[in-house]
Amino acid sequence: MTFRLRGAFLLWTLLAAWPAALPAMGFLVSEEEQRRDYLAAQTAIRAGNISKFQSLLKSLDGYILHGYLEYEYLKDRVATTPAPELHRFLEDNAQAPIADTIRKKWLHQLAARGDWNTFLAEYKDIDDDPELACVRLAQLLRGSEEQAALMIEIEKLWRTGKRLPAACEPVFAVWRKAGHMTRERVWERIRLAMESRNLVLAGELAPYLDPRERVWVARWQAMHRDPVRGLQGVNYPVDTPVARMVVTHGVVRLAHRDPEEAMRRWEALKGRYQFFGEDDNYVLRYIGILAAQNHSPLALKWLAAVSADPNDENLRLWRVHAALRAGDWEMAKSFVAGLTEEQQKQQQWRYWKARILEGTGEQKQAERLYAGLSRERGYYGFLAADRVGADYSMQHQPVEASPEEVSTVLARPGIQMAQELYLMGQVLDARRQWSWIVRRMNNRELAVAAVIARHWGWYDRAILTVSKSDHQDDLDLRFPILYRDTIEANASLHGVDPGWVYGVVRQESAFVVDARSQAGALGLMQLMPQTGRLTGRKLNLNIRSNQALLNIENNLLLGVGYLKEVLTRNNGHQALATAAYNAGPNRIGAWMPQGEPLDADIWVETIPFNETRDYVKNVMAFTTVYDYRLGIRPTRISARMPQVVPAKE
Repeated sequence: MTFRLRGAFLLWTLLAAWPAALPAMGFLVSEEEQRRDYLAAQTAIRAGNISKFQSLLKSLDGYILHGYLEYEYLKDRVATTPAPELHRFLEDNAQAPIADTIRKKWLHQLAARGDWNTFLAEYKDIDDDPELACVRLAQLLRGSEEQAALMIEIEKLWRTGKRLPAACEPVFAVWRKAGHMTRERVWERIRLAMESRNLVLAGELAPYLDPRERVWVARWQAMHRDPVRGLQGVNYPVDTPVARMVVTHGVVRLAHRDPEEAMRRWEALKGRYQFFGEDDNYVLRYIGILAAQNHSPLALKWLAAVSADPNDENLRLWRVHAALRAGDWEMAKSFVAGLTEEQQKQQQWRYWKARILEGTGEQKQAERLYAGLSRERGYYGFLAADRVGADYSMQHQPVEASPEEVSTVLARPGIQMAQELYLMGQVLDARRQWSWIVRRMNNRELAVAAVIARHWGWYDRAILTVSKSDHQDDLDLRFPILYRDTIEANASLHGVDPGWVYGVVRQESAFVVDARSQAGALGLMQLMPQTGRLTGRKLNLNIRSNQALLNIENNLLLGVGYLKEVLTRNNGHQALATAAYNAGPNRIGAWMPQGEPLDADIWVETIPFNETRDYVKNVMAFTTVYDYRLGIRPTRISARMPQVVPAKE
């Protein structure tokens, strides 16, 4: 019998009662006392009051977060902690990220003291720590009989455009002595470094080359720094693969600034020097894609001339985009036909195949494709439904979690740790703990864990966890309705529809209230501090700190106010306003059509920034779903996406 047949009450009972139902795990005092003592122990250890900390730690024996307190003590004392004690800690906390952190510290200590037997016995792959990987390889090279396998591992390490720690140098020295650091492999890594814009690393690799070849590294660096000057100063033979890489790198580098000027330079260079077909293909590919992203009318011609690699997905996509932007339906049709079989099954390309058929006058075939796609939820499914006047299909299907499945997931110490940290208000640690444990779950366990997180009120973890599973149809899990009164009040105040606000919030932060992006955007609606302050002044709200901007009420008020501002700037066009909200209000001016209006689906499809293009599609789709979730008849997505007209001079 599934959980749904028993009703939500049973699940809530299971979720709410698990601590009290686990006396064997040491819950001999009240939860409130344990949490109070846990916080007091944290305060004591951070204040250096070891005796008080140890007393509290002992009293909390059996508490689910006991290991987290031990970690606070051990993290700075790994060097003086006996190995058996570290072993016990790692074993007891195998379901927590703190075990990985302590193991990493221990391995570094073992390496520092030269205890190689213990180091090799305790070594496990540590994420983002090439230093430990190189230390291990250095020791294995001294005694292992599997030298050939080690050489393969070293070669994998070598193939990177990133700088590696000094501990890798002895490993590469052995690899080089064994004859594996060939001239070709050195140049391969220099190329990777240059493509990663790591000019310092390229210079550091130059000494591995023959002295006569090192000048080419300097030329390559100079070409990267100033491609105009570098291309003007090509007064050396271009008769080797390296020389051709330097020159073509300069042409592509220039194309990032001006694709048409880069092509003129390339044609001139081809008249003076002999290049191979692969060089021309390389340059045409990059210039063509960059030109397509700049909406140049020449992009289609250049991209059509490229010999496509079957695995070059980016080229294939931008070929279609360029043809759509140019309104060349026949060319678009041939490019879509060139997509892989797997790609052609995707909603995106089924929609565009239908649009292309419609554009070439094959209306009946187009309508058949639209009708099939309209039965699927999503951006392209909604667009297809509008083309044939079909109702939207939401396909809501709740996750059915049985009591046994819920109990099994709740029994995991890692899940219990995450919940307790969350209840304690230590949200960052709770998220790390949750992320660590769900990475080790299968699809079904992920769906059940998402149900659990939702019932705890941890909606952002529910969204992110179910998104990792193959169950994408539980709309309650994926699109929760939170802060409804505040959102609807602000939407009404500013004259925008609440479904759109929800769509933006869902895409921006997935309801992580304290979300902070790498760029510095903050809160539910991911406002940049300057934008928040400027909008605040217009709304007579003084924002004095980032913390004030993270406040839910402030963030929603300012975010909706800014949404209204970009909507007004874009004459009520929601797709344009959505793009402006993500990319900045001034940037989309360069993306506007010239001459004739452009269908909005084509405009969105040809947004040059991958992030903004996907953002707009998601927000438009999420807005439609939220209309449904709010009990509103969804506004047709085509009404939100009218034709895009050229910008006024």
